[in-house]
Amino acid sequence: MNQIMRIQPVPEKLKPENLHRATIAYYNLRQVHGDMPHGIPRGPSPDLPDEQARMIRESREAMRGRRVLEVASGTGSATREIAVIAVSVTGVEIASNMLSIAKESENPSNVSYLAGDAFELESIASGERFDGGFASGFLHTCPFSRYAEFLNGFHGRLERGSTVFMRASRPTSPDAVSRLFRVEGHADQFMTRQLSDGSEYVMVENDPTEDEFRRIFEPLSKNLKVHIGNYWWWIRYELP
Repeated sequence: MNQIMRIQPVPEKLKPENLHRATIAYYNLRQVHGDMPHGIPRGPSPDLPDEQARMIRESREAMRGRRVLEVASGTGSATREIAVIAVSVTGVEIASNMLSIAKESENPSNVSYLAGDAFELESIASGERFDGGFASGFLHTCPFSRYAEFLNGFHGRLERGSTVFMRASRPTSPDAVSRLFRVEGHADQFMTRQLSDGSEYVMVENDPTEDEFRRIFEPLSKNLKVHIGNYWWWIRYELP
């Protein structure tokens, strides 16, 4: 695998609030312009379909029979995967274009969507609680410095004994690796992303190890399970 570059971009871009704004803008406009094709093939990946199928299967099993709060629900593709086995799923998404696509899609009757920020969740009624938490493709864009802020708010909306399942793709393809970089003095890994209109965004692209997941989540949970695959990672745990 190629070595990750170490460069020093404009420091302003690396402030947590600016990274958050860039992430929202990128995912919002991606629905309009689409990713820039970089022309670097992934290469043979015969085990990808099996790993993806296992991830979906374990996601569903974790959310079986639960009232689920999903943060950063995007266009609702993962929402609909778990809705077939959950009692209900409430997706919260801040990017307006993605939220519109989710709402306009063919959703099961037990799915609803709200506009809101994963770091604040103010769109959820103050007394409403859930017994399942779900996040697909969000945590890898979260700076390590904001984990406590995110998890405190997310867990605060869940009942004791709730099951949480989080998952994300890993930046392991040659194309993804070519756009990764690190900066001295920052714990996070970053990636440059481009849209077909030529705009470029600097975003967090963390890829935690099992040891990092356990260090962060074991003090907050019980029955933590961590899977690091070739293409995705996922974790499952319960709130004490």
